[in-house]
Amino acid sequence: MDRDGYIELTIAEDAMSVLGDFFPALGEGRTLSPDYLATVLESKNIVHGVRSDELAEVIFEVNTSHHVMREVPVAQGTPSVPLRPSFFRVLQRSTEAIGDFHHDLGRIDYKHVSRLPVVRKGQVIARQIPLQEGVPGINVHGTEVPFETLPVDTVAPGKNTLQRDDVVVAEIGGQLQTRDGQFFVEDRLEIGGNVDYQTGSIEFPGDVILKGEVKDGFHIWAGGSITAAGTVDVSEIYCRKDFSARGGLVGRGRALLRCGGRIQARFVGNCHVESKSSVFIKQYVYQSHIGSLDRLALGPRGRIIGGVVTAAQGVRCYTLGNGASAPTLIRVGLNFIAERKLNLCSRRHQVVTLRLQKLLERTPEDPTDRQLGVLHQLEEERQKLAAQMGDLAGELDRYEDADITVDGVVYPGVQIQICRAMLVVEKEMKKVRFSLDKSAGRVVISSLAGGGTGAGGGAGAS
Repeated sequence: MDRDGYIELTIAEDAMSVLGDFFPALGEGRTLSPDYLATVLESKNIVHGVRSDELAEVIFEVNTSHHVMREVPVAQGTPSVPLRPSFFRVLQRSTEAIGDFHHDLGRIDYKHVSRLPVVRKGQVIARQIPLQEGVPGINVHGTEVPFETLPVDTVAPGKNTLQRDDVVVAEIGGQLQTRDGQFFVEDRLEIGGNVDYQTGSIEFPGDVILKGEVKDGFHIWAGGSITAAGTVDVSEIYCRKDFSARGGLVGRGRALLRCGGRIQARFVGNCHVESKSSVFIKQYVYQSHIGSLDRLALGPRGRIIGGVVTAAQGVRCYTLGNGASAPTLIRVGLNFIAERKLNLCSRRHQVVTLRLQKLLERTPEDPTDRQLGVLHQLEEERQKLAAQMGDLAGELDRYEDADITVDGVVYPGVQIQICRAMLVVEKEMKKVRFSLDKSAGRVVISSLAGGGTGAGGGAGAS
């Protein structure tokens, strides 16, 4: 049977592509040729995007192998390029931030992972993607195909942002948010629930509003103030400005709240609380360490039971200690930060002095330059530490006018320290004020009811 070779074309519905089935000649039939292909294409009005070189190879293959080749790409139209308006791409940090990785355990400590989109001042938070011009396409028939317009997120820079050329940076540190067609940096972070594995630990440069609890092992570091709606289970909290809790502060002994501003709470239990300003506790302080560079004041019936209080300017409360003689130490007139630094310097001074003494004992009569250099370096460090200790000692107890006012009862066993003068309360007293007799260097007691003054009255002084 004789049959000429032939080609069947299939044109896509959108006329953007053409596929062909190539059939070889049989017997004495005519083989496929480029001229025949051109005729078939012309009959179908296929004038654009023809794959001429590839089709020449296909024709040769079909003619020599006598095999049918199906769905061969014959022509491909030129697709249009869509118009894309200029827009801002917000570079929001992933909420799966990397925390502390424990190599020995092969896991991430998610208690130290912050999952909130927090940005720093000057950080790039968005890029402006330029306009992409639309270009019409051409189908296989040579007809122009109109381009489409792509939808984009039309968000614009908002408050606390600054555009520099094609980037947008944060003018302040804070939380990056997108709302109402704008992206902006919020200087306040509001946490509706607990600080736990859902949020990770919080490290925020602005104010933090906390409506839940801080779960054990998680921390909050705030560059502004912290406001808590209820009781706070303290693990580790730092803030540069004020701290306020409508409820109380509870901890497990090692819990630490360190604040650069004023602290207010209903009660404090088993916590370390430090403020560079004043501290106001409405109800009670129980078995806690309180440090204040100003005053500690309690409410009308406020009690201090156990623990250590150090307040530079003074303390006022209703009750000190309790009937069970819980060890309670009240210290005023002292700068607790200077005291802590002084202790650190003192320990370091002891270490350096001991090391210097041991090296001197082992140093030969004719030491080397290296040995002399080490000795000289240690001596310089020792002298520097001694000078720092002298400066800190001068800062330690310079608030000689500080006092302790008790509007109710002071129980036996309470220890009172004003600057370096000590007094131990030996029997119950009511409505008294403790102050410093500067000339005698001892604690004196005066009655708020108008009684006499002195170091006695049921107290032992040292």
